[in-house]
Amino acid sequence: MKHIPVVDGIGQFRPEGRSSLAEVVDIVNDAIAYCRDRGIEKLLIDGRGLVGVPIPSLVDRFLMVEEWAQRAQSMVTVVLVVHPEYIHPEKFGVRVALDFGLTCDVYSSEADALKWLSSGLGPNLTTA
Repeated sequence: MKHIPVVDGIGQFRPEGRSSLAEVVDIVNDAIAYCRDRGIEKLLIDGRGLVGVPIPSLVDRFLMVEEWAQRAQSMVTVVLVVHPEYIHPEKFGVRVALDFGLTCDVYSSEADALKWLSSGLGPNLTTA
């Protein structure tokens, strides 16, 4: 994993390029582990620079956040920024992540993601 810059206490990671869903899961796993190992408690991942990634099924979402929660060990809060079509209308992955002990959320706007991450509040499950 390359260096992840930290701005105002938030690790900021912006992967780019053509990726499969499995590659994206691994990239996020590595970013979470990087932050966990360095005591960086908040991580923003802007995935809008990734191309070719299929929209995950419910099973995919379940398995992704299960892995990410195991990697985070309740030590890293994660927010994803993705194109709107990747956000499940009921934020299924975010809800499942909570059950696994991972505090996370997903937004289509980096400004909204940073606002949430800086707020210290739980996920916003009332809107997608």
